[in-house]
Amino acid sequence: MPAFLSSAEDLKEKGNRLLERTWPPPISETYTVDGVTYRRHDPPVHKKSNTRARIWAEVVDAETGSRPPVPVGKRADVTSVEADSFWGWAVASTLKETGVRIEELLELTQLSLRHYVAPTTNTIVPLLHIVPSKTDQERLIPMSPELVKILVEVQRRARGIGQSVPLSTRFDPNDKTFSERLPHLFARLVGPTQNVLSNHYVRKLLIGIASHAGLSDGGMPVTFTPHDFRRLFVTELVGSNLPLHIVSTLLGHLDLETTRGYTAVFPEHVIQAHHAFIERRRQSRPGHELRAASSDEWQEFEQHFLLRRVALGTCHRPYATPCVHEHACVKCRFLQVDPAQAGRVEDMTANAEARLDEARQHQWLGEVKALEENLVHLRRRRDEMTGSPGPVRVNGGQA
Repeated sequence: MPAFLSSAEDLKEKGNRLLERTWPPPISETYTVDGVTYRRHDPPVHKKSNTRARIWAEVVDAETGSRPPVPVGKRADVTSVEADSFWGWAVASTLKETGVRIEELLELTQLSLRHYVAPTTNTIVPLLHIVPSKTDQERLIPMSPELVKILVEVQRRARGIGQSVPLSTRFDPNDKTFSERLPHLFARLVGPTQNVLSNHYVRKLLIGIASHAGLSDGGMPVTFTPHDFRRLFVTELVGSNLPLHIVSTLLGHLDLETTRGYTAVFPEHVIQAHHAFIERRRQSRPGHELRAASSDEWQEFEQHFLLRRVALGTCHRPYATPCVHEHACVKCRFLQVDPAQAGRVEDMTANAEARLDEARQHQWLGEVKALEENLVHLRRRRDEMTGSPGPVRVNGGQA
């Protein structure tokens, strides 16, 4: 998965560089991008109304080891190359961060981006609303900072030069029906119309990323399907020692009433269509799932976010998950260290080193072992803040 996502990021950056470099040069002028030499190619148009919306370039030459989008001598649709690389990265990154099904991903709209404000702390928690389907439950997913950045970029891409995301319809290949016109996030302009990405297009993008990564297993090329991300998402959570019942409740249910906040962006009929769309989906779900949260449940929910703030930063463990390290935060992988607390980490490290020297002098072997483990975690936190992934050392040793 890391190699696959790195490949998606690499393709996105290369596509962006190619489009930026192709845009300025005059027609027939050659230029080189990532070891491939191109010549801008725009066939002449006879009418002003036929002005081309896409940018084309001919591949003139390619260095050994480079990967041109088309063979030498052929013309590449640079606009399409850049768009495919962006949507491939966006789909793969979102699936990896959420574990949602492909139909749930393609049904995401601008109205799916929600937030919760804890009244006791006034802390904003970004949430992603997943519409109920025939095979899964309606839920809210707490969004990580990485997911927020991804969806903001997707939203900016879908919006284009407009003030809001254009309305589009999605064809459901299972029910053979079209949805209402909604501001879908994973939609692109195809000709004159805004179309939601198709399942076939998504699979094509994922196959292209895997091919670019050169992944193989026993000599056979490795490919990814959208559902593979869901399996890997769950596997990663379980592998991090989260119990299965906690994983199953991680994507739980909440009372949702935040759509009205978007009325300043979208017309009222769009809001009503979105409400009706969700309501029809809710009707196919068991009735007990729609019960209102009790006051005790809401209080427990708010208390969870009150306990997120710690001395060294923020605890990012999932909702309804107990603290497995008994609040020894420096050891916990859910701790996101605040760079402003770098001085505190240095003080804690110096103090632990002094205590370790004392423990060794007095042969307090139990204390020595505990302090050495603490120093491993403290130096790992310091490396996370400085971006240095080097080995963690304990008084000359390496862990």
